[in-house]
Amino acid sequence: MHTPASREQARQLDSHDLLARFRKRFYRPAGQIYLGGNSLGLLSRDAEQTLLRVLNEWKTRAIGGWLEGESPWFSMPDALAARVAKLVGAQPDEVTIANAPTVNLQQLLATLYRPQIARPRALIDALSFPSDRYALGSRLRLRGLDPDANLSVVEANGAGLLEESRIEEALADPSVQLAVLPSVVHTSGQLLDASRLCRAARSHGIVIGLDLSHSIGVLPHALDEWDADFAFWGHHKYINAGPGAIGGLYLNRRHFGSNGAVEAGLAGWWSGRKEQMLDMPDEFTPGFGAARLQIGTPPVLSMAPLEGALGAVEEAGLNRIRTKSLALTEFLREAIEFELPNAGFTFATPLEPERRGGHLALLHGAAEGICQTLRRSGVLSDFRPPDLIRLAPAPLYTSFTECWDAVQILKRIMSYRSYEQAPAVRELVT
Repeated sequence: MHTPASREQARQLDSHDLLARFRKRFYRPAGQIYLGGNSLGLLSRDAEQTLLRVLNEWKTRAIGGWLEGESPWFSMPDALAARVAKLVGAQPDEVTIANAPTVNLQQLLATLYRPQIARPRALIDALSFPSDRYALGSRLRLRGLDPDANLSVVEANGAGLLEESRIEEALADPSVQLAVLPSVVHTSGQLLDASRLCRAARSHGIVIGLDLSHSIGVLPHALDEWDADFAFWGHHKYINAGPGAIGGLYLNRRHFGSNGAVEAGLAGWWSGRKEQMLDMPDEFTPGFGAARLQIGTPPVLSMAPLEGALGAVEEAGLNRIRTKSLALTEFLREAIEFELPNAGFTFATPLEPERRGGHLALLHGAAEGICQTLRRSGVLSDFRPPDLIRLAPAPLYTSFTECWDAVQILKRIMSYRSYEQAPAVRELVT
């Protein structure tokens, strides 16, 4: 017989946790159980150290920091790209570190979206992160196309989940030229079968891109093996590189020219050949690989925390991170089912591990008030309209005991119905 979730079980799981040693490397808000890692990861001492180092380089070397020191700023994007490439299953020259995620999506669309008379349409899902849809709509308009007529949207099923079979049917539409889909749905936490979807897209000659923003750093990826055309992501969630952290992108080598050059849609001085750019030539010479999709000068103070933050992810290993992540969300689900059987919660996140990303999503009619009351009671979760609560335990710094204690606080809130007096205070979540 299965043993119900309990605080004793949580303590036992913590005592055998191979990643427990990483907790002390993060600054955890005092008096708070932090379950918001899918919106913004916590500051690590590693990230703080590299940021302070770069600030000191700026203070002591000034302009010399571009070409001198422990990690010269000029080559920092390439050094970071080589490390991040291992996390997404790509070669170093297929990844670059640049811009914000939506800017990177715009660059990728400018480069790869080439509508034809018979094939003008782009495809997205109904649960996509809104910024992805905004970017696609703006790109369609720039191409002289009406988004209402040329943006296909795959709807969710009655349970609020995306079905790969429905996406495959949409990909079979001969008028679709490009598709953008999430690896993990930002609301429900559903993990899509990226390999299957990329295979379907390739069979129909469709360019397919993946938004990895809610999966990078919490589970392994295999972009080359999946044969995706492109991908983009932020580093501010499970990578813990800070608010507004610099983004990353992937471009499959099939889109490189014969000499490795890339015909990118948008250009700037950082898009050119790095060995020539400091000479400021009048004639633009495209750079090589994914680095060609850089545009302007990289924000060094945004890159610096990423350099340190990657260390904990690399040391822990994505397989161990994924194993603990699944264990945390499963423990949370079991604890909620056992402790609050009649509280009106239903789970938006699939129960099967192979269909679950890094967070657990609950549905409740009073979700906004519950989230606000949780926050005032020391548990940070987030709310998504109209009725969704996201709980995101981060494997590097969240314990099983914290998850159990959060459920006990939730139990008290539901028992006393204290959420009914909660003021509506909208918060910024990503």
